[in-house]
Amino acid sequence: MNGDTLYRPRRVYRRRKGSIEQRKAMYGRIFIAPWVFGFIVYFALPLFTAVYYTLTKIYIDQEGLHFEWVGLQNYLYAFLQDPDFTRNLVESILNIVYQVPIIVFFSLFIASILKNDFRGRTLMRAIFFLPVIISSGVVISVLKENVLNTFSSESTFLFQAEGLNAILVRAGLNVALVKAIVSTISQIFDLTWKSGVQILLLLSALHAIPDSMYEAASIEGATGWEKFWKITFPLISPSFMLSIIYSIIDYFTDYSNKVMRMIVTTANQGKFEYSTTISITYFVAVMIIILIVNALLSRRTFYMV
Repeated sequence: MNGDTLYRPRRVYRRRKGSIEQRKAMYGRIFIAPWVFGFIVYFALPLFTAVYYTLTKIYIDQEGLHFEWVGLQNYLYAFLQDPDFTRNLVESILNIVYQVPIIVFFSLFIASILKNDFRGRTLMRAIFFLPVIISSGVVISVLKENVLNTFSSESTFLFQAEGLNAILVRAGLNVALVKAIVSTISQIFDLTWKSGVQILLLLSALHAIPDSMYEAASIEGATGWEKFWKITFPLISPSFMLSIIYSIIDYFTDYSNKVMRMIVTTANQGKFEYSTTISITYFVAVMIIILIVNALLSRRTFYMV
C-alpha cells in the first residue's frame, strides 16, 4: 500500500441511550398489565355502570331490563324522603368513633402479650387468629347467637344489656354515656372476633423492632413507659395506621352494618336502582372518611429507613 491510500477510521457502534431504561419500562408495563386489565374490567366498568344505574329507573319484563332516565331522583329520595338511609348512615359513621379505637388498642394489647416468650405462645397466637380463617357471615351469626343464648339463660341480671343499662342510669351516669357503654359491652364478642388481622399486623411490627434499641434505652435509664412511647409506638406507627384503616373498612363492609343490610334488602326487593344508589353513596362516604383518617395519621407516622 502506498501513501495515497486513504485510511478510514473504524466505525464505533454505540448502544443507544435509553435502551436499557426503555426495556425496563416495557417490562414494567407487561408486569402491571394484568392489574390494569383487572382494574378496568372488574372495578372501573362496574363502577361506571353502577353510577349509570343510580340515574335511571329500572324496569324488568320478559324482554329483560329497561332503563328510564330520572337524573338525581334516586339520590334525592335517599336523602330527603327515606328516613332509614340517613339515620343508618350517620349511625354507622358514629359507631366507628368508638369501635375502631377499641379494636385497635385491644389488638395492640394482645400483640404486646403474644410477643413475649411464654409456654403455649404458638397456641395462643393460633386462637386469636382463628376468627380470620373461619369468619364468614353464617359462622359469625351462629356463634353470636350461641353466646347470647348462653348469657341470657343465666339467672344473673347484670349480663343482660337492659339490666346493665338500668343499673348505670340509676347510678347517675349520663344517658348518652350509658348507651355507649352498654352498646360496647353488648358487642364485645364482635369486637374481639374482628381483631385477628390487626393483631397479626401489630405483632409483626413489634417483632421488627431491633432489640438493640431497647438495650440502648435501658442503658440510658429509660423506663418501660418511656420505651413504649419513644421507641415502640413510633416504630409500629405505620402498622398502627394500617390497622385503623383496615378496621374502618372491615366495619363498613360487615353484614351486621345496617347500611349493608339495606343494600341487600332493597336489591332482593327488586329495587336495583335504589340499592345501587345506596351503594354508591356509601362508597363515597367511606372513601372520604378513609382519606381524612389517612391525612390525619400520615403526619404522625414514622417510617424507619
